[in-house]
Amino acid sequence: MKLAIYDLDDTLLCGDSEFKWAQFTVKKGFIAEEVYIKEISQFETDYRSGNLDFEAYCKFLINPLVGKHINEVKELVREFISEYKDQLIDQLTYDLLARHENDEVIIASGSLDFIVEGFSEFFSVNNTLGSPVELDQGLVTGNLGGTPTFAEGKLSAVSKWCKEKNYILSDAYFYTDSINDLPLVKACKNSIIISPDEKLKNYAENNLLEIIHR
Repeated sequence: MKLAIYDLDDTLLCGDSEFKWAQFTVKKGFIAEEVYIKEISQFETDYRSGNLDFEAYCKFLINPLVGKHINEVKELVREFISEYKDQLIDQLTYDLLARHENDEVIIASGSLDFIVEGFSEFFSVNNTLGSPVELDQGLVTGNLGGTPTFAEGKLSAVSKWCKEKNYILSDAYFYTDSINDLPLVKACKNSIIISPDEKLKNYAENNLLEIIHR
């Protein structure tokens, strides 16, 4: 059985789930709108320039949930997906999943683990990797619970998962849109690039990788 690895945001999804999640937390009254607009704009600028403090970004997203039980958070994620699915899911989402309907599939994303798990549940995908949120007796502490699954962190987490499941990483199919995933792209000879940023587009063209435009 083949292994297919999907990045989530702007790859399997046609948008950024965490930006939409932040909007959702504003609508729910978990964070003041003026704080959200100021902070998220700066994070987006930093991300586009390649200077994102990823841990600080994760903590910004986690902070409105401090003290909530993980079961409540999971229920909120189901509500979020129901409300935003038409903005985040398109035909290409299902076309990409259909490519590997008979293969082992994992969604590996830098997004917070409960968001990744929520979309994986929605798509009936059993395997997930996301940036771990720390829990204390089931309650969100506001901290990360380990290394974010971002850039080299994603490669490390996926490599560990493949070793545990007896998959050869280099033989896997990997789908992504972002230059931040270049370490994993280099590790997977069957990488497929989805509407990439300019840096990843240049790398894909120079290395004859398949490019799919959304």
